[in-house]
Amino acid sequence: MEDLRQQVEALLARVACLEVRLQQSEAELAQTRVTLALREARIVELESQVAELTLELQRRKKGFRPKANSISRPKKDKDRRKKGERTHPGSVRPPVEPGVDDVVHDLRSENCPECGGSLEDTGEFEEHVVEDIPAPRVEVHRYRRHRQRCKCCTKICQPSAPPEVADAYVGPRTRLLMGYCRAHLGISLGKSTALLDQLFGLKLSRPGALGHIQWASDLVHPVVERLFALLKSEPVIHADETGWRINGKNAWVWCFCNPRLALFLVDEHRSAAVVKRVLGDSPRGVLVTDFYAAYHALDCQKQKCLTHLLRELHTLRDEATKGVKDAYLQPLMTLLQDAISLGKNRQTMPEAKFVAARQKLSLRLDALIFSRPTNNDCQRINKRLIRHRDELFCFLEVDGVPADNNAAERDIRSVAAARADGGVNRTKAGAKAFANLKSVIRTCEKHGRQFIDYALSLIGVAQDIQPLPFSPSSDSS
Repeated sequence: MEDLRQQVEALLARVACLEVRLQQSEAELAQTRVTLALREARIVELESQVAELTLELQRRKKGFRPKANSISRPKKDKDRRKKGERTHPGSVRPPVEPGVDDVVHDLRSENCPECGGSLEDTGEFEEHVVEDIPAPRVEVHRYRRHRQRCKCCTKICQPSAPPEVADAYVGPRTRLLMGYCRAHLGISLGKSTALLDQLFGLKLSRPGALGHIQWASDLVHPVVERLFALLKSEPVIHADETGWRINGKNAWVWCFCNPRLALFLVDEHRSAAVVKRVLGDSPRGVLVTDFYAAYHALDCQKQKCLTHLLRELHTLRDEATKGVKDAYLQPLMTLLQDAISLGKNRQTMPEAKFVAARQKLSLRLDALIFSRPTNNDCQRINKRLIRHRDELFCFLEVDGVPADNNAAERDIRSVAAARADGGVNRTKAGAKAFANLKSVIRTCEKHGRQFIDYALSLIGVAQDIQPLPFSPSSDSS
């Protein structure tokens, strides 16, 4: 009986202990639920912040698009060429014809690689041709100006040095190379002189290099003036400008070009006065530019760059609402793309069909212009379209006029590269020399001419009969 009573008391004590543990577990469970509720509230708060930051990133970083997790899209082909253009054999070096100055290296083995026996020629061989540049060297020219006495009057006379070396201690090729490095390659005077030292062992100071660049500019300056005079009568003229600096002050590099000309001008102003000074009030050809206001003052046919407009519309489309995009932005982008496509297919279409398609595009443009959008950005674009209504599709009316200003952007791109490398000017004279040399170098490139060889042909020739990089009577492209 006593044992039974002891067992019951032990069971009761164990039950009391379990009840205490149960109460502790319930308290811990309640605390855990409170912690989870706080964490869920924090998660909701953080998701709201992420959404706000995503919108801010879309606003600041143009072109940003969050990835769609719900749709699995196949990866696009990185090769953007058309399938028909991917089967070409590729570009290879042309074969080199044998010449009398070729250096021949006859390679023979001493022993047989299999058994080590002696070898004899079979008269057959395989030839591997390598082209290389020989070690350059500096030629020293000594111009001995002899003093001579006249047999009649006994007066002593002395000839002058050739004009290309009369005022320098380096030859014209070296002087023109300095101009090429500075104006076309966009490298600084220090790098230009280092190039001479490394390749040829010819040491030249920076002030000396600057003087040679000025000499090269003076040599080609009459040619540049004649090219600017020819520019006014060109059927198509592209124009663009980019920032520059002269002695730390803001300036502008202007580029006026077409398929056969590329002329540059450095000026402190970015106004219509510069354009009028270069092209006159009414140039004969079509002026292709972006929408910068300085070009509006000229009285001539104009074509505005549709590529610039499409870029701006693409940015606005990414940030606009679906209603604005569907009602105005996307129809306008489609219209401009259809116009560009029509211009590219002009030569393959009958004239009547082309004229009808051009008229349909004009009607679509008028319908968009008079749709009166309510969005502020669309209203700004619409005002621009109204102002330049006759300057958007000029390339469909005048044959040979492009729909974009890519030609000027390509020609002026190297100027931006030189500016990024710190290759701006310290003086106005240096800026003028840079523009003169770049104009002639780029124009020579368009006609497949070597600048240094062309510039050498100008030495000692009267300014009014100096040859141009091309024939003035050649047809403009």
